[in-house]
Amino acid sequence: MTLNLIDKNVIQTCKFLLDALYLKHKQLYVDLFFYEKDVLFGDFSLEPLVLVGILQRQKNNKLRAQVQVFPMSGKFICTDFNYSLHRKRGKTFLTQKDGVWGILPEETPVMAKKVVVHRGDIVLDLATGSGMIAIFCADRAQRVIATDINPKAIHYARFNAILNGVDDKIDFRVGDLFSAVKGEKFDLIVWNGPTVAVPETSGKYPIYSDGGIDGISFTRRFVDSALDYLTPTGRLQWYDCAVGTEKMPVSMEYLQSQWNSKGLRVLYHSLTSDAVSLTKSFAIYEKYNLNQPSFKTPLSCQAVTKKEEEKWHVWLTSSGYTHFYYAFVEVRPATKFSLTFQFPDKDVRSDRYLTRFWLWMSYARIYRMLKWCEKL
Repeated sequence: MTLNLIDKNVIQTCKFLLDALYLKHKQLYVDLFFYEKDVLFGDFSLEPLVLVGILQRQKNNKLRAQVQVFPMSGKFICTDFNYSLHRKRGKTFLTQKDGVWGILPEETPVMAKKVVVHRGDIVLDLATGSGMIAIFCADRAQRVIATDINPKAIHYARFNAILNGVDDKIDFRVGDLFSAVKGEKFDLIVWNGPTVAVPETSGKYPIYSDGGIDGISFTRRFVDSALDYLTPTGRLQWYDCAVGTEKMPVSMEYLQSQWNSKGLRVLYHSLTSDAVSLTKSFAIYEKYNLNQPSFKTPLSCQAVTKKEEEKWHVWLTSSGYTHFYYAFVEVRPATKFSLTFQFPDKDVRSDRYLTRFWLWMSYARIYRMLKWCEKL
């Protein structure tokens, strides 16, 4: 499925239709874009949404969503469905190798709303995915460059920028990490990239999630190069996930080892009140995602063997990694290096174990989560 970029005017018309649909027919909106229900709708024409590929007309004249459209603060972001009713093999929901990661309420929206953009900033959004962070940055930035290794993600992000009326402020480029911006400098670099710790396999995980066996393959490469792309007063912000000990995530161990002689202030805003137990995390993930009696929702594109999984667990244990971390990281210029950890009294990210996906939430919970995103 490909979103149609041919007619910019039709795409922008879709914004008004989505806005009206969400405000006046919220349950219908959720039926289409969260539950993937086929819907017969006659209140006003949704034909522009069909023309651009957001909706598809079925034989019974009902409409079916081809992408998820996430609403937040008057903006609408199209992504792939992480798990789709129409992409299954038996009881197993299938993920896509080149999919565009769907928006979970306690991930990308946190970044999009919390990122600190100053008027006139030149911003780089790495691993942009759907382009959501870049689009929110564009409200204040002078210019945003958004890159991703996945051409499909750049296609979606460009569509979303047109849909939200900021395509004239964002430059989209295909490239891995900094390869598309060599020699350029930025006031702010942001990203929410592939940071899921996974077993060592041969390409069995989608490119949007595979962070390697410790979750920091991308993070490590970012730390190695990021400072070369900052202006003298430039800042960094990213959504950090990694395994670690009870005291420290491996991402911050590596950052500290590389930057401890730099004039930088690093603030680690944990999204949970304490580190998350890996043992408990594995048990709950298996219970809710792999051992459901009626369906399975693996993160991998191909089945991970028991041997691959066990080898990973042995490596984690032998490395002393017992916990998992979620955080929002800020880096600013300073006279000397410092790293400060801040843990909230109450979890900001309530889904500690990656078990909650829109498709299986109640209407009431979806409404609550969308409202929560508005208040970030």
